[in-house]
Amino acid sequence: MENNTVLFESSVHDPAAVLDEILDGCGLAQVAQMNRLVLRHTDHFFGNRKAIHVWLTWHDYRNANLMILLAYILLGHPDWKDGEITLYAAYPKPDVKERSEELRKMITEGRLLISEKNVQLFGTDDRTDFNRLVAVKSEHADLVIRGFTEAKLKEKGPALFEKHRELKDILWVSAEERIFIE
Repeated sequence: MENNTVLFESSVHDPAAVLDEILDGCGLAQVAQMNRLVLRHTDHFFGNRKAIHVWLTWHDYRNANLMILLAYILLGHPDWKDGEITLYAAYPKPDVKERSEELRKMITEGRLLISEKNVQLFGTDDRTDFNRLVAVKSEHADLVIRGFTEAKLKEKGPALFEKHRELKDILWVSAEERIFIE
């Protein structure tokens, strides 16, 4: 099997040069059409390995399946045997009803192995402070999984991976290829 994913890692204690190297690596991986994962860890080191929070947004829909798949892979590890995934989805307010029905259908059909009680949808608009919403909902999570796009990476640069400093460990995901969950 060909390699299709690359994982970069940094600590909150690393100098800025490490994030610059990760940015360069992400650029090379994107040219090679590889999925890119960037793990930013703290001294928490996944803590109790109980809570994984996956955040979906309308900006990074392409990343959703890979983000969910990675969360399930982690739960398959013995260290995470008592872990639980919570899926948060933030969509523009007019789209929430439709997106909610799509997620419910995926759960019912078994394509998302998650309980509906572990799914929370949020309607957002221009007044919503999304970063604050993530901080409040995920402050106690052992791992937060967020998506990123090439456009956001170009716009924000290394600062993208410094978001959510108040959170513990965070895995940034950018899917280059489409992942199907059946």
